[in-house]
Amino acid sequence: MLNKEDIILLFLEDPYKLAHEIWNKNVPKSDEIRTLICDLGGPHCAYRYALCVDEYSRSDTRKASCKDPGRAFFYAQNVDRSPRSDTRQAACKDPWCAYRYARDIDKSPRSDTRREACKDSYWKERYEEWENSLKKK
Repeated sequence: MLNKEDIILLFLEDPYKLAHEIWNKNVPKSDEIRTLICDLGGPHCAYRYALCVDEYSRSDTRKASCKDPGRAFFYAQNVDRSPRSDTRQAACKDPWCAYRYARDIDKSPRSDTRREACKDSYWKERYEEWENSLKKK
């Protein structure tokens, strides 16, 4: 198990190595470590901590994960396992994430996800194809 000092050193060396250690559950579950991960490790590490160590959602890991659209999407999909306004808002900062949030989490089109997805022509086309497929059902 990594201690607080090891976590700081590992993060300074390579944040993705820290994420790997979290994934392998080599980081203890504690409020102090969780706060350190959320503050120091960034969105990716906070998401991994919630998914692999806590194995449930918490407001602190969700808030830290929502600093990145992709991590917000994956947090909603794999930790919350349901839509929430805060994760949707964060995911809507990226066209791919907005499209995937609508399709995989909301499971229905929404004006906010459509607006963001349509900022990129590729994701606009995917969003429209998906909407049309829903209308045919």
